[in-house]
Amino acid sequence: MSFIALYIAKALLLPPMGLLLAAILALAGKRKSGGCVALICLILLLLLSLPAVVNRLALAWERFPPLARDAYSQVQPQALVVIGGGLLYGESEYPDGVTLHPRSLIRARYAAKLALALNLPVLASGGGSPEAPEISEAGLIAEMLENEYGVPQPWRETASRNTAENARFSYALLHELGIDSIVLVTQAYHMPRAELEFRKAGFQVVPAPTAFIGHQGPLSWADWVPSLSAWPNVFLLAHEAVGMFWYRLRY
Repeated sequence: MSFIALYIAKALLLPPMGLLLAAILALAGKRKSGGCVALICLILLLLLSLPAVVNRLALAWERFPPLARDAYSQVQPQALVVIGGGLLYGESEYPDGVTLHPRSLIRARYAAKLALALNLPVLASGGGSPEAPEISEAGLIAEMLENEYGVPQPWRETASRNTAENARFSYALLHELGIDSIVLVTQAYHMPRAELEFRKAGFQVVPAPTAFIGHQGPLSWADWVPSLSAWPNVFLLAHEAVGMFWYRLRY
């Protein structure tokens, strides 16, 4: 399946759009149960717009806690790997009109903090896209780490197109350097799938998740008020759950 077809399929089938389309199709059909199906879909859409509900879903999925001081009791990491989180295109204020997606910025900033604190070399992993194949996530992350955060000469893995390839291609590069134990940096919602793939590739992994969607502690009244900002997080969590299932089948 091509990149564009996969992108469109994810956008249409995953919630919230998938539930909305299901409601429309149910109402457009001739079956008597169509109204009930549409109502269920709309109720689910409403529930998934509540930050309190999304917070609980995220807490169940984001099972790796923040990096702790005793995380190296069994694994002594030799390097840090940060996974790219996408690019933005058509940004005329940047050279070539391409810059890092906010997801990549969040991961890179945390990677810089840890790399400097732990004195670890860094590998940035992530390729380009059909829109600009000559510009890679890893390249832009590495430039930012070096030029803006002072991380010395990060390595670059620029061929990967997904998390499984991030893991395999990173291992191929680092294994030649005698490195097989790493601190892995990505966002908390992405870490379960990423940690699994990097372990399967051959690494010993110390997970270092950042930017948690779910948060412990009491909920406020605002968490029970519908918010459009909840739906993007629902999409991300659903994407990871489907991706985990697909990777278990394919790889």
